[in-house]
Amino acid sequence: MTKIGKSKIKRRGADSNVYMIGSGIGTLAAAVYLIRDAKVPGKNIQILEALDTDGGSLDGAGDARTGFMIRGGRMLNIPTYECLQDIMTAIPSLEFDAISLEDEFLKYNEEFKTHSNARLVDKNGNKIDVTKMGFSAEDRMDMEKLILMESEKSLGAKRIDEVFGKHFFKTNFWLMWQTTFAFQPWSSAAELRRYMIRFMHEFPRIHTLAGVARTAYNQHDSIVKPIVMWLRNHGVRIIFGARATDINFEQTPQGDYVADKIVYNRGGKEHKISVAPTDIVIFTNGCMTDNSNEASTDTVAKYIKDKSAPSFELWRKIANGRPEFGDPDVFCGRVDECMWMSFTTTINKNPRLLDYIQRFSQNHPGGGALMTFRDSAWRLSIVVARQPHFKNQPMDTQIFWGYSLNMFVDGDFVKKPMYKCTGREIMTELMGHLQIPKSEQADMMRGLVCRTSIMPYIDSQFQPRRPGDRPNVIPAGYENFAFVSQFAEVPDDVVFTMEYSVRAAQRAVYYLMGVDKDLTPISKHQYSPRTMLKAFLKLHS
Repeated sequence: MTKIGKSKIKRRGADSNVYMIGSGIGTLAAAVYLIRDAKVPGKNIQILEALDTDGGSLDGAGDARTGFMIRGGRMLNIPTYECLQDIMTAIPSLEFDAISLEDEFLKYNEEFKTHSNARLVDKNGNKIDVTKMGFSAEDRMDMEKLILMESEKSLGAKRIDEVFGKHFFKTNFWLMWQTTFAFQPWSSAAELRRYMIRFMHEFPRIHTLAGVARTAYNQHDSIVKPIVMWLRNHGVRIIFGARATDINFEQTPQGDYVADKIVYNRGGKEHKISVAPTDIVIFTNGCMTDNSNEASTDTVAKYIKDKSAPSFELWRKIANGRPEFGDPDVFCGRVDECMWMSFTTTINKNPRLLDYIQRFSQNHPGGGALMTFRDSAWRLSIVVARQPHFKNQPMDTQIFWGYSLNMFVDGDFVKKPMYKCTGREIMTELMGHLQIPKSEQADMMRGLVCRTSIMPYIDSQFQPRRPGDRPNVIPAGYENFAFVSQFAEVPDDVVFTMEYSVRAAQRAVYYLMGVDKDLTPISKHQYSPRTMLKAFLKLHS
């Protein structure tokens, strides 16, 4: 068990005020830890949120008429989401009396199992045999070297395509791993190494995604709403429409620094919060869904690449002259490498398309996982969750989600780049890959709403980086300030997961508030002989 060093803790009383910027899962988790473990009254916690809803990138909204929307597809993993499950034990279920959110989550996944029967599909609509990974001898050597011989220091800012040869990117393994976690060939090799170690137990079953866990509904309904209700019942205040524009720091007589002022804009007016040395500030530096733009069936989403992203802009502002705050430009400086597009399809009173997908994939809704069209120029994937996926979803309405990783090439059936397409055109491209005859496509489109989202920074946390590019959760020399996001450094854990932000939140709260409890350990699957043997056999299959 890991424990914060007591000599480094500056203990604060439970009457401290806490100011948090952003209402994503990281700050929501921090609020839970503050109330449950640090015994801070909820009324002392204030969250500034620039948007008009909570949850940050963990979104989910809409209705049957205008279409439901989820910008990101999110998978959970019961053995490796230790901190998320920890905070879920404190939150009551909204669905069932007298059980926790974790109990609800575990019961659901005990009943509903994942086993993909169509993980990869070829251009002729045939399901590919993915029991074998397709590695060459060189690929195996490169993989073993990456995991066993390299370190983050030795890898530095190397890209994945700098540590693997061309053949690797044609393997079944890469196609499945890439689309499961949204890596690109130019993503960080160090981050891939972390993933391979953290999810080593998933390597042998990557072809079925049998280790994927889910919530009963989308994660905003199933995770964010119960947490927010619990926090509000404890008096936590979330101020919507409040965009933080500056954080001021002052040096103490002892030479350390404290955050002493927050500036934010709300309703066109500037507001200032004076922060006492006994108060704490927790900042979500960087947001993967910043500057995202949505459209619908017959409109095209805007690709906002020239406008500065607010969360990165504030991080850049306070990091100026402070190398201990990391380098935001590493992550937000090359937008074309980070952007991809997702779509959420709502089908009203016309089950033909989903029935067809079910027959095509041989998975019932919620029983499969990502289905990737291997030969798609867009690198297109879809997934059908158990229905209903939203609490307000009518019984005669069906939903599925999809995304693509190659934005700037023409489609195979719609001859234009995906980011220039309407939702209807994306559905036309999908139906082509599903081998649906053109004569039937118009009828399957009936009652369909396809909402799209372009996210310029969605892969930004995977950008090649060096040690120090991400700031530590608690920067050295700062007494009352912490970073909690996908862009703060949490040793050994992997970004693009809810777990990463929640683990950062635990570290921030336990340090800043002097909580005398062990940090939740990371499961070390790489030290299990059984797991290592299974991974080795899969590598050589």
